[in-house]
Amino acid sequence: MPHTRSFLEQSSRRTHAIRRKISLRKIFVWVCAVVLIYGVILVFASLQVYAHTTDAMSALTRAKSEGTALHFETADQSLVEAERAFKQAKRFSPFLKTAVFLPFVGSSLSESDALLTAGLDVVTSLQSVSEIGQSVLRLSGLNEQYFQDVQSGTQPRVSFSDLSPQTKQLVLSRLEASSNQFSLLSSRLSLVQDELDLLSQKTSIGSFASVITSAKEDLAQTQSTIARVSLFTDLVPAFAGLGKTAHHLMLFLNNTELRPAGGFVGNFGIATVTNGSIDSIKTSDVYALDRLAEAQPGTSLEAKERAPFALQKYNATPYWYFRDANWSPDFSSSAQKMIAKYKEESSMLPPALRSTIPYTDSIDGVIAFTPTFAARILHLVGPITVSGQTFTSENITDKLEYQVEYGYVGQGIPEAQRKEVIGQLVDAVVEKMTDMPLSEWASVLMLMEDAFRTKQFFVYHTNTDVEKVLVRAGWSGNIVAPPLASDVQLVVDANLASLKTDPAVDRTIRYEIVKDANGNRIGRTSITYHHTGTFDWKTSRYRTYTRLYVPLGSELVRVTGSLKNDKTQNPNGDSGAPDVSSELGMTVFGAFIAIEPGATGTLTFEYKLADSVRAAIASRAYTLSVRKQAGAQNHALTLDLDFGKNVLRASPSEEAKEWGDTHYRATTILDQDKEFQIGL
Repeated sequence: MPHTRSFLEQSSRRTHAIRRKISLRKIFVWVCAVVLIYGVILVFASLQVYAHTTDAMSALTRAKSEGTALHFETADQSLVEAERAFKQAKRFSPFLKTAVFLPFVGSSLSESDALLTAGLDVVTSLQSVSEIGQSVLRLSGLNEQYFQDVQSGTQPRVSFSDLSPQTKQLVLSRLEASSNQFSLLSSRLSLVQDELDLLSQKTSIGSFASVITSAKEDLAQTQSTIARVSLFTDLVPAFAGLGKTAHHLMLFLNNTELRPAGGFVGNFGIATVTNGSIDSIKTSDVYALDRLAEAQPGTSLEAKERAPFALQKYNATPYWYFRDANWSPDFSSSAQKMIAKYKEESSMLPPALRSTIPYTDSIDGVIAFTPTFAARILHLVGPITVSGQTFTSENITDKLEYQVEYGYVGQGIPEAQRKEVIGQLVDAVVEKMTDMPLSEWASVLMLMEDAFRTKQFFVYHTNTDVEKVLVRAGWSGNIVAPPLASDVQLVVDANLASLKTDPAVDRTIRYEIVKDANGNRIGRTSITYHHTGTFDWKTSRYRTYTRLYVPLGSELVRVTGSLKNDKTQNPNGDSGAPDVSSELGMTVFGAFIAIEPGATGTLTFEYKLADSVRAAIASRAYTLSVRKQAGAQNHALTLDLDFGKNVLRASPSEEAKEWGDTHYRATTILDQDKEFQIGL
């Protein structure tokens, strides 16, 4: 039967349609197969990158631990493993870049290569550190086997004093030569940290996010350690007398008699150091120098420098001597004044008298510390016995004070020699520290760093480049004026003629921003002194000239609680007039107060806020820096700041119960400088 034309056409169209469906099915199947294969490969590549990156991070952690223990050769092996793992992960990372089009996870996967590059940068940096460490150990005549033998007890421990003068010089020279390298490594790791911060913002995959978070934490610790080592390599050669003999003025700052820059200078010394070897440490009572200088003929009263006003009025000290030269709370400024006074007074003495005190005609640096720091050192090295007396971290302050004030009499020691025990104690401590195993010196450096932070240990150097490093590290005890838009509080006490009473006085500092009767916001700083002691051989009524440092341009409104003098000279308790001045780029208010044993006294300063502070509040971005006085113990600090507009965010944050109003309230311990940032 013949088919019509239309029938044939319809049959052909059906055939083509069937073929198209088959072709589409094949295409669909192939597409699905390709997507499936791509997905499998993508998952496989992701797993490989994650696994190798995890292995690399584990190897880096091992290297960090081994390097800290000075096992640099083993650390090198771990770094090689980390490098290999990162490179293996990098083999798969190009494929992950093709996933950039995928929603949610594409950008995270495509950024994996940046993470691996950052990891390799860290490895390269740590390999440089390990190389320096190994070279220093080789110069010291030590190696990794030595540290392993020490741990197993089969090898005697090598101390700093065991190293020859030549070895010490070689080690110092190598450290000095590596200074720039450590600085570059620190900067390089900072850049890697910035890259990881960016990556963490882009990553949405949990596993990758956890790797980045772990890497950031480890890297922050590593970068901080290398930054400290960089500072160490900048400073140690200068203080250790590399290539020359260095002379350092030592100041024993007795913070039981608190003064603006740490404490009364009861003793001083000259330390002489050459190429890391201590040639000598000579110490003396500070009055030995002052009284000799005072007694020199031909020194007219007109030629003497008048003491600061408060010393004249409340301490009966008309002229400025070496012992009182640390009057500025900025340790750098006080150190310069101490050097100038030392040179001025010692230059008055004839050669025969110079030999009776620690003497040098040139000073390179100043090293100062409080009994608080000395106690921490004894806690580290253990008890020390000198002249039949055992000093510990618990008793050193009181026992030493009693010995030099009263104990020497019963022992038949002449008054002029009563403080020789301090020199003997210093020699014994130095000997113990130099006999410490090199492997334990990290604990000494940590202790020193903590003492810098808590302001119980200070150093200054006459070389401006070295001093800049100290300032950058925060180890100089300097006081920097706050930025123009910042608020600042610095309370500075000066114990004047009240024995060693400071440990018996509890202080609380309270800073408020409040409205006055006209609706203007003013600052109110109150310092409360609670005298917990009684009259005894070291404790009396507390007499302090207190200064408050605030932003430049602050205007004093009133002072309450100030006295003309203590009750023996001011029985009616008449109020004393405050002083207003400027120093260190800040406005300074000063007043005197005296507190009897068992009593409490409060000194309050009220003042108009500086224009810069009012402007910061108006701009809704307020910053407050509360500085701790050098040598001060840890005091309570309370803030109650009413801004007249709701506090939206704060660092440190308030307690939850304080949220939702115009006040920022906080109570803390002023154990170091504190920073507060409030958004309004």
